[in-house]
Amino acid sequence: MKTVLTKVMSAAVCTVMAVAGFSGFTSLKKDVNAAYLTPRLIVTGSEITTGDINAGEDFELKVHLKNESTATKLYNIRLEFSSEDNEIYPVDGTNVIYVDSADKEEEFDVTIEMATRGDLEQKPYTLNVNYEYEDNDRNSFEDSSEIAIPVLQEPDLSLSDMKLTKHEIELNNKTSFSMQLNNMGKGSIYNVSVSVDGDLINDADTVVGNIDMGDNTTVDLSLKGTATGSGDINITVKYEDADGKSYEITKSMGLTVVEPAPVEVAEEASSSGLALLLVSGVVIAAVIVIVNVVRKKKEKAYA
Repeated sequence: MKTVLTKVMSAAVCTVMAVAGFSGFTSLKKDVNAAYLTPRLIVTGSEITTGDINAGEDFELKVHLKNESTATKLYNIRLEFSSEDNEIYPVDGTNVIYVDSADKEEEFDVTIEMATRGDLEQKPYTLNVNYEYEDNDRNSFEDSSEIAIPVLQEPDLSLSDMKLTKHEIELNNKTSFSMQLNNMGKGSIYNVSVSVDGDLINDADTVVGNIDMGDNTTVDLSLKGTATGSGDINITVKYEDADGKSYEITKSMGLTVVEPAPVEVAEEASSSGLALLLVSGVVIAAVIVIVNVVRKKKEKAYA
């Protein structure tokens, strides 16, 4: 009886262990399948290999990707690049790249030539990356990522209404130089300064500061003649873009500086004028005397 009972209990224990083991195996298998059935392809980073991007220019974009799955290889990977308002678009007309496969935990890169619209303002734009892929059993998956693309605007500063109040001045006298600076670009212009120099004048300069998109400002400088002759005055305008890149515009205008009229010449002219006045007075007095003498002679003749 004892032997029979022992066998029954042993069978029961084995049955319980078997059931428990089966349940555990099922749970483990389920976990493995969950990881296996959800392989993830992700964008781990990107770089612009051609340097800064100005609006209207082409650039080369390298995107870093990784198959995060530890259990399955990915196949038939399709990557599609797009932007919301077509601010960024592919150079060759196609925005899709295909990759045959990516092994478990494999990291790989794709490169695409893109272009930017010329009318874009200076700011980062979003490039969407949508991707589709399959696992070993040809199950399909899809996901997406976003890449920020910083777009710069080439500064467009124009100079207008350049004027000198006098194109000829005497030595040590002054003339005024003026002009207007116009921001014609799609972004602000920074650290604007203006300097004027030349062999005939004293150097003059001024700091304008920043000029916002669509704005303009007027520059006025006083120039003093320091040497005689005819020559050019040089106008230099320096400024920077948002990234601190420096730009420079140079112009020139003609100016003549002459010696002032000598003081001695002016005094001589005054003396000559006085002498002429005295001579005129003598002549007039003589005429008056002659007229009186003639008149008296006529009166005697009639008397």
